[in-house]
Amino acid sequence: MLSEKAAYNNGERELDMQYRMHCIYRLFRYFQPLEQHIDIEQRISRSIRQGYLYRNPLTPEYATGLADGFAAMKDKADYHVLRGKSAASGFTIIGVSGVGKSTAVEKILSLYPQKIIHTRYRETPLASTQLVWLKLDCPHDGSLKQLCYQFFYALDMAAGTDYFQLYTKGRYSLDMLLIIMTQLVRLFQIGILVIDEIQHLSEAKGGGSDKMLNFFVTLVNTIGLPVVMIGTTKAMSILQGEFRQARRGSGQGDLIWDRIKNDAVWQVFVKSMWRYQWTKKHVPYSEGMVNMLYDESQGIIDIAVKLYAIVQIEAITSGVESFSASDIHKVAEKKLGLVKPMLDALRSGDRKKILRYEDITPVSIEDYLSAYQVVKPEIQEKTAEKKLTVLEQTVVKLLEVDVEPPVAKRLAGKVIASHKNPVSVGEAFKEAYRLYISEVPDMPETEKSGEDLRESDGYEDIKRKGFVDETEW
Repeated sequence: MLSEKAAYNNGERELDMQYRMHCIYRLFRYFQPLEQHIDIEQRISRSIRQGYLYRNPLTPEYATGLADGFAAMKDKADYHVLRGKSAASGFTIIGVSGVGKSTAVEKILSLYPQKIIHTRYRETPLASTQLVWLKLDCPHDGSLKQLCYQFFYALDMAAGTDYFQLYTKGRYSLDMLLIIMTQLVRLFQIGILVIDEIQHLSEAKGGGSDKMLNFFVTLVNTIGLPVVMIGTTKAMSILQGEFRQARRGSGQGDLIWDRIKNDAVWQVFVKSMWRYQWTKKHVPYSEGMVNMLYDESQGIIDIAVKLYAIVQIEAITSGVESFSASDIHKVAEKKLGLVKPMLDALRSGDRKKILRYEDITPVSIEDYLSAYQVVKPEIQEKTAEKKLTVLEQTVVKLLEVDVEPPVAKRLAGKVIASHKNPVSVGEAFKEAYRLYISEVPDMPETEKSGEDLRESDGYEDIKRKGFVDETEW
């Protein structure tokens, strides 16, 4: 049901060039389900069904919840006052940009009817419009108010209502918008909420990312709405910095979607795609082609499909009407200039180069989970009791994501010193982690020892100590 085969007829190879160019664009509609997609489908299926366990609209609890929400709107209360029984569990999908996270989730959601209009349930009259799923993009500036506006707009598109016009014109506070949003989730019995592009939270100011993440958890814990968050690896610093306590809402465990490895899964993907050729000469599938396509795309599906399309376009427009493995390499050199530095970083396996590009930073499940679970008990205890200063807590968070101790201390101190007013641990960690990413992580031994460059005699002294790399100049 997830598979989507592109329309294809072998006789199309004989069409004129301009028609075949249009045919090639069918490749971007082709979808081959892989193991990762089945895993996500099962998680979403469980999330929706478990989330509905305590949300029967015929029960007194449902009516009470609606009444409480209306009272909160009337009294302008905080959205935290809303409470209820929940069996829901959300999860997070983190992966390299271009691996197909958003496409996969949209495909899976399309298997469910988005809107169901009820008139009767088990011989009991029931006039209700149910929205099984709703998908939003996190605002580019990480604003929680803008997210509320996007929610109203998406709900209007799905249900045919006009809440966007109603609630964006008035001067509603953020807390009131959150209560209204929570009330609409109850009213329309939304089964699952998907928030894409969660890495935009890195742009949120004034603790905005913390507020948004906490609100998502409130939706899960109070009204039983499963929340699925999707983002690139750039979102890692946010989730590790502020989502530690909120992670209890991720009952199914988080899913780390790395690049496809050059194994049987990659071969299935390429072989399924290989039949779509519009060059006049058939190019046979071979191991050399598979390996070259992997090397040039580094297992990123989006790039692999585009590269396969471009090499056919080049073959057709040049009149050669065929292509080889070396042609794939040449086309990648010529047409993928913008992403070449990132692909070269992945190809090299050099961590210091990869970390310069946050969206393609490879993530292992062990590293990811260690930031939450494999923390020394004594550190957890001290942090929980708030015996540590902001500086010390920031250093602890940096250590948890494998930043070397002297580097963690230096970056935390630099960030805190740059703020005139007190800064939260979460904000300090995010800024320090960004600094770490931007620097060369493999520090010279002299810096690891704590030696201060400000005490050096000048450029030659700094150069002699190993802090200057002139190769890039």
